[in-house]
Amino acid sequence: MSSMRRSYAVLSAAFAMVALLAAPAAAIDDYDDSQSNPLRLLAYALHPVGFLTEWLITQPIHRLVAQEDLEPVFGHVPHKGYDYETYVEGLSTGAVIEEPGPRALFERPGD
Repeated sequence: MSSMRRSYAVLSAAFAMVALLAAPAAAIDDYDDSQSNPLRLLAYALHPVGFLTEWLITQPIHRLVAQEDLEPVFGHVPHKGYDYETYVEGLSTGAVIEEPGPRALFERPGD
């Protein structure tokens, strides 16, 4: 490796270390004793494995077997009662949750 490349690599690594160490270290939430449970510590280590397995293995497999022309081959059955094309945010039953209007704040139930 040339000395110019080596200098560039060392400079890049030094910059990355300074950028990471310069950020203030602050916890998102308060620590409590439940986070020191050995099973919780094990879960912290295993969670990334499960996350990567889902995104890199199971979702691509599902995308492959859920193709309309390959569904009969793999025996994939689409989820009934859930139409992704016409989805409206709300309950899974299709009911839409509406925000109460300003008049609803001053009305009594049953009026």
